[in-house]
Amino acid sequence: MVLFCWIICWFATGAHAELKSSIMNHRTVVKVFRNDTVLLPCYVQDLGVQIRVKWWGRGTFLADSDDPRIVTPERVRLWSNRSLEISNIQPEDRGEYVCQASRPTPWGYVTHVHEIQVMYPPSVRPVPESGELEVNLKEEIDMECVVTGVPVPVVTWWTKDGEIPLLTNRPRLRFYADHRNRSGQYTCIANNGIGEPASATIDLRIKYKPEIVVHRSWVHASPGVRTQLTCKVTAWPEAEMEWYFGNKTIPYSKRIVKHSVEHNHTLVIRNVIAEDYGFYLCRASNSLGITEAAIELSGVAHPAVFKEVRSISKTAYNFIWEVDCYTPIIEYQFSFRQYKNCFLDGLLRECTHKWHKLYIPSGSNAIGPVHSRSFNLTGLAEASHYEAFIVSRNRYGLSMPSKIIRFATESAPAEAEDYYKTDGVVPDEKINSVIQLASMSQQSTTDTDNNGCSSVKNVALIVSSALFFSIMRL
Repeated sequence: MVLFCWIICWFATGAHAELKSSIMNHRTVVKVFRNDTVLLPCYVQDLGVQIRVKWWGRGTFLADSDDPRIVTPERVRLWSNRSLEISNIQPEDRGEYVCQASRPTPWGYVTHVHEIQVMYPPSVRPVPESGELEVNLKEEIDMECVVTGVPVPVVTWWTKDGEIPLLTNRPRLRFYADHRNRSGQYTCIANNGIGEPASATIDLRIKYKPEIVVHRSWVHASPGVRTQLTCKVTAWPEAEMEWYFGNKTIPYSKRIVKHSVEHNHTLVIRNVIAEDYGFYLCRASNSLGITEAAIELSGVAHPAVFKEVRSISKTAYNFIWEVDCYTPIIEYQFSFRQYKNCFLDGLLRECTHKWHKLYIPSGSNAIGPVHSRSFNLTGLAEASHYEAFIVSRNRYGLSMPSKIIRFATESAPAEAEDYYKTDGVVPDEKINSVIQLASMSQQSTTDTDNNGCSSVKNVALIVSSALFFSIMRL
Protein backbone atom coordinates (compact mmCIF):
# COMPACT_ATOMS: atom_id res chain seq x y z
CA MET A 1 0.00 0.00 0.00
CA VAL A 2 2.81 2.36 0.90
CA LEU A 3 4.61 1.48 -2.28
CA PHE A 4 1.47 2.22 -4.31
CA CYS A 5 1.08 5.68 -2.74
CA TRP A 6 4.73 6.43 -3.37
CA ILE A 7 4.33 5.46 -7.02
CA ILE A 8 1.26 7.69 -7.35
CA CYS A 9 3.08 10.67 -5.78
CA TRP A 10 6.13 10.12 -7.94
CA PHE A 11 3.96 10.01 -11.05
CA ALA A 12 2.09 13.16 -10.08
CA THR A 13 5.29 15.03 -9.24
CA GLY A 14 6.96 13.98 -12.47
CA ALA A 15 3.96 14.94 -14.56
CA HIS A 16 3.83 18.34 -12.82
CA ALA A 17 7.51 18.87 -13.43
CA GLU A 18 7.08 17.94 -17.07
CA LEU A 19 4.15 20.35 -17.36
CA LYS A 20 6.09 23.12 -15.64
CA SER A 21 9.03 22.68 -17.95
CA SER A 22 6.79 22.98 -20.96
CA ILE A 23 5.73 26.58 -20.21
CA MET A 24 8.15 29.55 -20.01
CA ASN A 25 8.04 31.33 -16.67
CA HIS A 26 10.28 34.37 -17.26
CA ARG A 27 9.25 37.96 -18.06
CA THR A 28 8.95 39.04 -21.68
CA VAL A 29 9.03 42.75 -22.59
CA VAL A 30 6.90 43.72 -25.57
CA LYS A 31 7.49 47.20 -27.05
CA VAL A 32 4.73 48.51 -29.29
CA PHE A 33 3.49 51.80 -30.65
CA ARG A 34 0.17 53.44 -30.02
CA ASN A 35 -2.73 52.02 -32.11
CA ASP A 36 -0.78 48.81 -32.83
CA THR A 37 -2.19 45.30 -32.22
CA VAL A 38 -0.22 42.97 -29.95
CA LEU A 39 -0.52 39.17 -29.54
CA LEU A 40 0.67 37.74 -26.22
CA PRO A 41 1.40 33.97 -26.52
CA CYS A 42 0.80 31.35 -23.89
CA TYR A 43 2.07 28.26 -25.70
CA VAL A 44 1.64 24.93 -23.88
CA GLN A 45 3.04 21.63 -25.11
CA ASP A 46 0.30 19.05 -25.63
CA LEU A 47 0.92 16.50 -22.88
CA GLY A 48 -2.37 14.72 -23.26
CA VAL A 49 -3.83 16.36 -20.15
CA GLN A 50 -6.44 19.07 -19.86
CA ILE A 51 -4.88 22.50 -19.42
CA ARG A 52 -6.75 25.61 -18.34
CA VAL A 53 -5.39 29.06 -19.15
CA LYS A 54 -6.35 32.27 -17.38
CA TRP A 55 -5.19 35.80 -18.24
CA TRP A 56 -4.76 38.82 -15.99
CA GLY A 57 -3.82 42.28 -17.19
CA ARG A 58 -2.61 45.10 -14.93
CA GLY A 59 -4.17 43.31 -11.94
CA THR A 60 -7.55 42.74 -13.62
CA PHE A 61 -8.96 39.35 -14.66
CA LEU A 62 -9.39 39.29 -18.44
CA ALA A 63 -10.14 35.79 -19.82
CA ASP A 64 -10.55 32.07 -18.99
CA SER A 65 -10.13 29.36 -21.61
CA ASP A 66 -12.56 27.03 -19.75
CA ASP A 67 -15.28 29.59 -19.09
CA PRO A 68 -16.83 31.00 -22.27
CA ARG A 69 -19.33 32.95 -20.18
CA ILE A 70 -16.67 35.47 -19.21
CA VAL A 71 -16.84 38.50 -21.49
CA THR A 72 -13.43 39.91 -22.30
CA PRO A 73 -12.97 43.70 -22.23
CA GLU A 74 -13.25 45.76 -25.39
CA ARG A 75 -10.24 45.40 -27.68
CA VAL A 76 -9.23 42.13 -25.89
CA ARG A 77 -9.66 38.67 -27.45
CA LEU A 78 -8.63 35.14 -26.34
CA TRP A 79 -7.67 32.88 -29.20
CA SER A 80 -8.12 29.09 -29.32
CA ASN A 81 -4.38 28.59 -28.96
CA ARG A 82 -4.68 30.46 -25.62
CA SER A 83 -2.91 33.62 -26.93
CA LEU A 84 -4.30 37.00 -25.86
CA GLU A 85 -4.79 39.74 -28.46
CA ILE A 86 -5.05 43.43 -27.60
CA SER A 87 -5.93 45.73 -30.48
CA ASN A 88 -5.62 49.49 -30.89
CA ILE A 89 -3.04 49.72 -28.12
CA GLN A 90 -3.22 52.90 -26.00
CA PRO A 91 -0.80 54.27 -23.37
CA GLU A 92 -3.12 53.11 -20.59
CA ASP A 93 -2.66 49.50 -21.78
CA ARG A 94 0.92 49.45 -20.59
CA GLY A 95 1.79 47.14 -17.69
CA GLU A 96 2.05 43.45 -16.80
CA TYR A 97 -0.07 40.70 -18.40
CA VAL A 98 0.05 37.25 -16.73
CA CYS A 99 -0.78 33.92 -18.36
CA GLN A 100 -1.54 31.14 -15.85
CA ALA A 101 -1.65 27.53 -17.11
CA SER A 102 -2.99 24.88 -14.73
CA ARG A 103 -4.55 21.38 -14.62
CA PRO A 104 -6.84 19.83 -12.04
CA THR A 105 -5.68 19.10 -8.51
CA PRO A 106 -3.22 17.88 -7.34
CA TRP A 107 -1.13 19.48 -10.09
CA GLY A 108 -0.22 23.14 -9.71
CA TYR A 109 0.20 25.91 -12.26
CA VAL A 110 2.89 27.85 -14.00
CA THR A 111 2.86 31.46 -15.23
CA HIS A 112 4.25 33.52 -18.03
CA VAL A 113 4.55 37.30 -17.52
CA HIS A 114 4.48 39.78 -20.40
CA GLU A 115 5.23 43.48 -19.90
CA ILE A 116 3.77 45.81 -22.50
CA GLN A 117 5.58 49.09 -23.06
CA VAL A 118 3.63 51.45 -25.26
CA MET A 119 6.10 53.63 -27.16
CA TYR A 120 4.76 57.11 -27.84
CA PRO A 121 6.22 60.56 -28.49
CA PRO A 122 6.82 62.98 -25.63
CA SER A 123 4.32 65.55 -24.48
CA VAL A 124 4.97 68.52 -22.20
CA ARG A 125 2.75 70.51 -19.86
CA PRO A 126 4.21 73.63 -18.17
CA VAL A 127 3.77 74.41 -14.49
CA PRO A 128 2.21 76.91 -14.05
CA GLU A 129 -0.13 75.86 -16.84
CA SER A 130 -0.65 79.47 -17.93
CA GLY A 131 2.99 79.56 -19.01
CA GLU A 132 3.46 82.82 -17.09
CA LEU A 133 5.36 83.18 -13.82
CA GLU A 134 5.94 86.32 -11.76
CA VAL A 135 8.23 86.58 -8.73
CA ASN A 136 9.77 89.45 -6.81
CA LEU A 137 13.46 90.19 -7.06
CA LYS A 138 15.48 88.04 -4.60
CA GLU A 139 12.68 85.45 -4.29
CA GLU A 140 12.93 81.77 -5.26
CA ILE A 141 11.87 80.73 -8.75
CA ASP A 142 10.21 77.34 -9.17
CA MET A 143 9.17 76.21 -12.66
CA GLU A 144 8.51 72.75 -14.06
CA CYS A 145 7.61 70.86 -17.19
CA VAL A 146 5.49 67.74 -16.62
CA VAL A 147 6.77 65.33 -19.27
CA THR A 148 5.23 62.07 -20.50
CA GLY A 149 6.45 59.62 -23.11
CA VAL A 150 7.99 56.16 -23.49
CA PRO A 151 10.91 55.76 -23.34
CA VAL A 152 11.30 58.39 -20.62
CA PRO A 153 12.18 61.63 -22.45
CA VAL A 154 15.37 63.57 -21.87
CA VAL A 155 14.59 67.18 -20.90
CA THR A 156 16.78 70.17 -21.78
CA TRP A 157 16.17 73.83 -20.89
CA TRP A 158 16.82 76.79 -23.16
CA THR A 159 16.77 80.58 -22.98
CA LYS A 160 17.49 83.23 -25.58
CA ASP A 161 21.18 82.80 -24.72
CA GLY A 162 21.17 79.09 -25.57
CA GLU A 163 20.97 75.84 -23.63
CA ILE A 164 21.20 76.01 -19.84
CA PRO A 165 24.08 73.76 -18.74
CA LEU A 166 22.63 71.28 -16.22
CA LEU A 167 24.41 68.33 -14.66
CA THR A 168 21.37 66.03 -14.76
CA ASN A 169 18.20 65.46 -16.75
CA ARG A 170 15.90 67.84 -14.90
CA PRO A 171 12.25 68.64 -15.67
CA ARG A 172 12.15 71.15 -12.79
CA LEU A 173 14.17 74.33 -12.30
CA ARG A 174 14.64 76.07 -8.97
CA PHE A 175 16.87 79.11 -8.50
CA TYR A 176 16.85 82.59 -7.01
CA ALA A 177 15.85 85.75 -8.81
CA ASP A 178 19.13 87.42 -7.92
CA HIS A 179 19.01 89.77 -10.91
CA ARG A 180 16.24 91.20 -13.04
CA ASN A 181 18.07 90.04 -16.17
CA ARG A 182 16.95 86.50 -15.38
CA SER A 183 13.55 87.51 -16.73
CA GLY A 184 12.60 86.07 -20.09
CA GLN A 185 11.36 82.92 -21.76
CA TYR A 186 12.46 79.52 -20.50
CA THR A 187 11.76 76.64 -22.89
CA CYS A 188 11.88 72.97 -21.94
CA ILE A 189 12.36 70.48 -24.77
CA ALA A 190 11.57 66.78 -24.26
CA ASN A 191 12.97 64.16 -26.64
CA ASN A 192 12.81 60.36 -26.47
CA GLY A 193 13.57 59.50 -30.08
CA ILE A 194 9.93 58.72 -30.89
CA GLY A 195 8.35 61.22 -33.22
CA GLU A 196 9.13 64.92 -32.88
CA PRO A 197 10.44 66.52 -29.67
CA ALA A 198 7.85 68.37 -27.58
CA SER A 199 8.36 71.73 -25.93
CA ALA A 200 6.71 74.24 -23.62
CA THR A 201 7.66 77.81 -22.76
CA ILE A 202 7.37 79.62 -19.44
CA ASP A 203 7.55 83.41 -19.52
CA LEU A 204 9.35 84.50 -16.34
CA ARG A 205 8.87 88.07 -15.16
CA ILE A 206 10.83 89.34 -12.18
CA LYS A 207 9.18 92.23 -10.38
CA TYR A 208 11.51 95.00 -9.24
CA LYS A 209 11.42 98.68 -8.39
CA PRO A 210 12.31 101.13 -11.18
CA GLU A 211 15.90 101.47 -12.30
CA ILE A 212 17.04 104.64 -14.06
CA VAL A 213 20.04 105.08 -16.33
CA VAL A 214 21.14 108.60 -17.27
CA HIS A 215 23.74 108.70 -20.03
CA ARG A 216 24.31 112.45 -19.63
CA SER A 217 23.86 113.80 -16.10
CA TRP A 218 25.11 117.21 -17.22
CA VAL A 219 23.78 118.93 -20.35
CA HIS A 220 25.12 122.15 -21.83
CA ALA A 221 22.76 124.56 -23.59
CA SER A 222 22.75 128.27 -24.33
CA PRO A 223 19.70 130.53 -24.50
CA GLY A 224 17.69 130.17 -27.67
CA VAL A 225 18.72 126.61 -28.55
CA ARG A 226 16.70 123.41 -28.35
CA THR A 227 17.86 120.74 -25.91
CA GLN A 228 16.59 117.52 -24.42
CA LEU A 229 17.09 115.50 -21.24
CA THR A 230 16.69 111.72 -21.34
CA CYS A 231 16.21 109.04 -18.68
CA LYS A 232 16.07 105.34 -19.49
CA VAL A 233 13.65 103.63 -17.10
CA THR A 234 13.24 99.88 -16.65
CA ALA A 235 10.79 98.32 -14.17
CA TRP A 236 8.25 95.57 -13.72
CA PRO A 237 5.42 96.26 -13.32
CA GLU A 238 5.80 99.15 -15.72
CA ALA A 239 6.66 102.40 -13.96
CA GLU A 240 4.90 105.74 -14.07
CA MET A 241 7.39 108.44 -15.00
CA GLU A 242 7.24 112.17 -14.20
CA TRP A 243 9.62 115.13 -14.54
CA TYR A 244 10.34 117.65 -11.75
CA PHE A 245 12.17 120.97 -11.63
CA GLY A 246 12.80 122.74 -8.36
CA ASN A 247 10.94 119.95 -6.52
CA LYS A 248 7.78 120.78 -8.46
CA THR A 249 6.13 119.01 -11.34
CA ILE A 250 6.91 120.69 -14.63
CA PRO A 251 4.05 122.66 -16.23
CA TYR A 252 4.23 121.35 -19.78
CA SER A 253 3.59 123.70 -22.66
CA LYS A 254 4.34 124.10 -26.33
CA ARG A 255 7.87 125.08 -25.34
CA ILE A 256 8.45 122.27 -22.84
CA VAL A 257 7.10 118.85 -23.80
CA LYS A 258 7.75 115.25 -22.82
CA HIS A 259 7.57 112.08 -24.84
CA SER A 260 8.46 108.41 -24.38
CA VAL A 261 9.73 105.73 -26.74
CA GLU A 262 9.85 102.29 -25.10
CA HIS A 263 12.10 102.73 -22.04
CA ASN A 264 13.44 106.18 -22.99
CA HIS A 265 11.69 109.18 -21.45
CA THR A 266 12.71 112.55 -22.85
CA LEU A 267 12.04 116.13 -21.78
CA VAL A 268 12.36 118.53 -24.72
CA ILE A 269 12.97 122.21 -24.03
CA ARG A 270 12.63 124.54 -27.01
CA ASN A 271 14.16 128.01 -27.01
CA VAL A 272 16.08 127.64 -23.74
CA ILE A 273 16.02 130.61 -21.36
CA ALA A 274 18.27 131.33 -18.38
CA GLU A 275 15.48 130.37 -15.97
CA ASP A 276 15.61 126.81 -17.35
CA TYR A 277 19.07 126.21 -15.88
CA GLY A 278 19.20 123.95 -12.86
CA PHE A 279 18.59 120.38 -11.76
CA TYR A 280 15.81 118.25 -13.22
CA LEU A 281 14.54 115.07 -11.62
CA CYS A 282 13.09 112.13 -13.49
CA ARG A 283 11.03 110.16 -10.97
CA ALA A 284 9.78 106.65 -11.72
CA SER A 285 7.44 104.68 -9.46
CA ASN A 286 5.62 101.35 -9.37
CA SER A 287 4.16 99.11 -6.67
CA LEU A 288 7.65 98.17 -5.45
CA GLY A 289 9.12 101.62 -4.94
CA ILE A 290 10.27 104.99 -6.26
CA THR A 291 13.56 105.86 -7.97
CA GLU A 292 14.91 109.28 -8.93
CA ALA A 293 17.78 110.54 -11.07
CA ALA A 294 19.05 114.09 -11.53
CA ILE A 295 20.17 115.86 -14.69
CA GLU A 296 21.69 119.33 -14.64
CA LEU A 297 20.98 121.76 -17.46
CA SER A 298 23.73 124.37 -17.51
CA GLY A 299 25.00 127.27 -19.54
CA VAL A 300 28.64 126.88 -18.48
CA ALA A 301 31.10 125.43 -20.95
CA HIS A 302 32.00 121.79 -21.38
CA PRO A 303 35.29 120.75 -19.74
CA ALA A 304 38.26 121.60 -21.95
CA VAL A 305 39.96 118.83 -23.90
CA PHE A 306 43.70 118.87 -24.55
CA LYS A 307 44.29 118.26 -28.26
CA GLU A 308 48.09 118.58 -28.39
CA VAL A 309 50.89 118.84 -25.83
CA ARG A 310 54.48 119.18 -27.05
CA SER A 311 57.83 120.30 -25.78
CA ILE A 312 59.23 123.39 -27.48
CA SER A 313 62.41 123.74 -25.40
CA LYS A 314 64.07 122.32 -22.32
CA THR A 315 61.97 124.60 -20.11
CA ALA A 316 58.82 125.25 -22.18
CA TYR A 317 55.74 123.41 -23.41
CA ASN A 318 53.03 124.26 -25.90
CA PHE A 319 49.41 123.31 -25.13
CA ILE A 320 46.46 123.34 -27.52
CA TRP A 321 42.96 122.68 -26.21
CA GLU A 322 39.36 122.91 -27.33
CA VAL A 323 36.13 123.74 -25.51
CA ASP A 324 32.56 123.09 -26.64
CA CYS A 325 30.40 126.06 -25.71
CA TYR A 326 27.61 127.97 -27.44
CA THR A 327 28.53 131.25 -25.74
CA PRO A 328 31.84 133.16 -25.85
CA ILE A 329 34.62 132.07 -23.49
CA ILE A 330 35.83 134.91 -21.29
CA GLU A 331 38.99 133.34 -19.92
CA TYR A 332 40.82 130.09 -19.20
CA GLN A 333 42.32 129.25 -15.82
CA PHE A 334 45.42 127.12 -16.39
CA SER A 335 46.60 125.36 -13.22
CA PHE A 336 49.86 123.42 -13.05
CA ARG A 337 52.37 122.16 -10.53
CA GLN A 338 55.60 120.20 -10.33
CA TYR A 339 55.84 116.81 -8.66
CA LYS A 340 58.63 114.35 -8.10
CA ASN A 341 59.44 111.18 -6.19
CA CYS A 342 61.40 111.38 -2.98
CA PHE A 343 62.34 109.10 -0.11
CA LEU A 344 60.59 109.76 3.17
CA ASP A 345 61.06 107.45 6.16
CA GLY A 346 62.76 105.02 3.81
CA LEU A 347 59.74 104.85 1.47
CA LEU A 348 59.34 106.23 -2.03
CA ARG A 349 56.60 108.87 -1.94
CA GLU A 350 55.20 111.69 -4.07
CA CYS A 351 56.62 115.09 -3.28
CA THR A 352 54.33 117.62 -4.93
CA HIS A 353 54.60 121.38 -5.12
CA LYS A 354 51.86 123.94 -4.75
CA TRP A 355 49.53 124.67 -7.61
CA HIS A 356 50.14 127.69 -9.83
CA LYS A 357 47.22 129.25 -11.63
CA LEU A 358 47.38 131.37 -14.79
CA TYR A 359 44.46 133.43 -16.05
CA ILE A 360 44.53 133.33 -19.84
CA PRO A 361 42.17 135.56 -21.86
CA SER A 362 40.23 133.67 -24.49
CA GLY A 363 41.45 136.01 -27.21
CA SER A 364 38.19 135.60 -29.11
CA ASN A 365 34.54 136.58 -28.86
CA ALA A 366 33.39 133.75 -31.08
CA ILE A 367 30.00 132.30 -30.16
CA GLY A 368 31.14 128.76 -30.84
CA PRO A 369 30.29 125.98 -30.61
CA VAL A 370 34.01 125.01 -30.61
CA HIS A 371 36.63 127.30 -29.07
CA SER A 372 40.35 126.61 -29.55
CA ARG A 373 43.32 128.07 -27.72
CA SER A 374 47.08 127.66 -27.91
CA PHE A 375 49.34 128.59 -25.01
CA ASN A 376 53.08 128.38 -24.33
CA LEU A 377 54.07 127.61 -20.75
CA THR A 378 57.64 128.79 -20.16
CA GLY A 379 60.04 128.98 -17.24
CA LEU A 380 59.70 125.33 -16.30
CA ALA A 381 62.43 123.50 -14.43
CA GLU A 382 64.62 121.25 -16.48
CA ALA A 383 64.33 117.46 -16.12
CA SER A 384 61.12 117.74 -14.13
CA HIS A 385 57.63 116.29 -14.11
CA TYR A 386 54.47 118.41 -14.13
CA GLU A 387 50.71 118.04 -14.18
CA ALA A 388 48.07 120.53 -15.32
CA PHE A 389 44.38 121.09 -15.93
CA ILE A 390 42.18 123.85 -17.34
CA VAL A 391 38.94 125.52 -16.23
CA SER A 392 36.97 127.69 -18.67
CA ARG A 393 34.75 130.64 -17.75
CA ASN A 394 31.88 132.16 -19.67
CA ARG A 395 29.04 134.49 -18.64
CA TYR A 396 27.35 131.66 -16.71
CA GLY A 397 30.34 130.70 -14.58
CA LEU A 398 33.21 128.25 -14.34
CA SER A 399 33.21 124.93 -16.12
CA MET A 400 34.24 121.65 -14.58
CA PRO A 401 38.01 121.18 -14.84
CA SER A 402 39.51 119.21 -17.66
CA LYS A 403 41.15 115.88 -17.07
CA ILE A 404 44.59 116.23 -15.54
CA ILE A 405 47.41 115.85 -18.02
CA ARG A 406 50.96 114.96 -17.04
CA PHE A 407 54.10 115.92 -18.91
CA ALA A 408 57.85 116.16 -18.37
CA THR A 409 60.60 118.43 -19.54
CA GLU A 410 63.63 116.99 -21.29
CA SER A 411 65.92 114.62 -19.36
CA ALA A 412 63.37 113.90 -16.64
CA PRO A 413 64.50 111.05 -14.34
CA ALA A 414 63.68 107.66 -15.77
CA GLU A 415 62.54 106.32 -12.41
CA ALA A 416 59.75 108.86 -12.30
CA GLU A 417 58.38 107.49 -15.54
CA ASP A 418 57.91 104.17 -13.80
CA TYR A 419 55.29 105.80 -11.61
CA TYR A 420 53.73 108.37 -13.93
CA LYS A 421 52.75 108.51 -17.55
CA THR A 422 54.10 111.51 -19.36
CA ASP A 423 51.36 113.16 -21.39
CA GLY A 424 48.91 110.70 -19.84
CA VAL A 425 45.59 111.24 -18.16
CA VAL A 426 44.80 109.92 -14.70
CA PRO A 427 41.61 107.89 -14.14
CA ASP A 428 38.37 109.81 -13.62
CA GLU A 429 37.97 108.85 -9.97
CA LYS A 430 41.35 110.44 -9.21
CA ILE A 431 40.60 113.43 -11.40
CA ASN A 432 37.47 114.25 -9.47
CA SER A 433 39.31 114.26 -6.18
CA VAL A 434 41.98 116.58 -7.50
CA ILE A 435 39.39 118.70 -9.25
CA GLN A 436 37.44 119.29 -6.07
CA LEU A 437 40.54 120.48 -4.32
CA ALA A 438 41.70 122.59 -7.21
CA SER A 439 38.34 124.28 -7.59
CA MET A 440 38.71 125.51 -3.99
CA SER A 441 41.89 127.38 -4.81
CA GLN A 442 42.09 131.07 -4.04
CA GLN A 443 41.84 133.26 -7.08
CA SER A 444 44.82 135.52 -7.55
CA THR A 445 45.03 138.67 -9.56
CA THR A 446 46.56 138.43 -12.99
CA ASP A 447 49.56 140.54 -13.88
CA THR A 448 49.42 141.37 -17.56
CA ASP A 449 52.16 143.04 -19.51
CA ASN A 450 51.67 145.30 -22.47
CA ASN A 451 51.49 142.33 -24.81
CA GLY A 452 48.57 140.80 -22.92
CA CYS A 453 50.68 137.93 -21.59
CA SER A 454 49.93 136.66 -18.09
CA SER A 455 52.63 136.11 -15.49
CA VAL A 456 52.65 133.26 -12.99
CA LYS A 457 51.14 133.69 -9.53
CA ASN A 458 51.50 131.14 -6.80
CA VAL A 459 48.18 129.87 -5.49
CA ALA A 460 47.91 127.78 -2.35
CA LEU A 461 45.28 125.08 -1.95
CA ILE A 462 42.94 125.47 1.01
CA VAL A 463 43.72 121.94 2.13
CA SER A 464 46.61 120.25 3.82
CA SER A 465 49.22 118.44 1.78
CA ALA A 466 48.60 115.24 3.72
CA LEU A 467 44.92 115.27 2.78
CA PHE A 468 45.74 115.95 -0.84
CA PHE A 469 48.25 113.08 -0.99
CA SER A 470 45.78 110.66 0.54
CA ILE A 471 43.17 111.54 -2.06
CA MET A 472 45.65 111.31 -4.91
CA ARG A 473 46.47 107.74 -3.87
CA LEU A 474 42.83 106.58 -4.18
